[in-house]
Amino acid sequence: MRLADGAAPGEPRGAVAVPSELILLSVDPDYAIGRTGNLVVVIWVHETRAEAVRHVGEVLRSVARDRGELVGLVQVALPGAKGPEGDAREALIELVRGGKGVIAASAVVYPGEGFLMAAARAFVSGVAMLARPGFPHMVFPTRPEASEWISRLLPKSGGRFWTQRDVVSAIEDTISRVSSSNPRVASLSRT
Repeated sequence: MRLADGAAPGEPRGAVAVPSELILLSVDPDYAIGRTGNLVVVIWVHETRAEAVRHVGEVLRSVARDRGELVGLVQVALPGAKGPEGDAREALIELVRGGKGVIAASAVVYPGEGFLMAAARAFVSGVAMLARPGFPHMVFPTRPEASEWISRLLPKSGGRFWTQRDVVSAIEDTISRVSSSNPRVASLSRT
């Protein structure tokens, strides 16, 4: 349903959706990075490696510099993706610490139900607390919840507001583009 001014309920009045022109920046068996406007989407497929996390930081800084604005970051761990260990955990702390002045808001999606998944989300939240980010950072169990939250915090992109639908589209587009070249992603991304 659209309101008289074209905005969907919950969207800012006069909102115009951000076009989803996703650019796939990096594809690896363990992760992929996509960008649309001032939103960077990272899909963690299998293993979270320190060099991959550092690459995400380089991409964020590059996008912020090139666009001249803060960027949003959404990271999605697909089912079966291993949590970060050792060097990768330290690299994630540094990514979050170094994000002030680069990242507008950061959402992490660690899907699943039950005690183990709740514990995994708590662990990821704890890593962020250690880093003390200078921007809003939250962990969510679902893509729509993360998308709703971050869409409200992202700066306009090209003069347009972000909507939950835009962010979900960017996530799904990144996953589908990676799925075509990585059968592991195709089998895991359906949840």
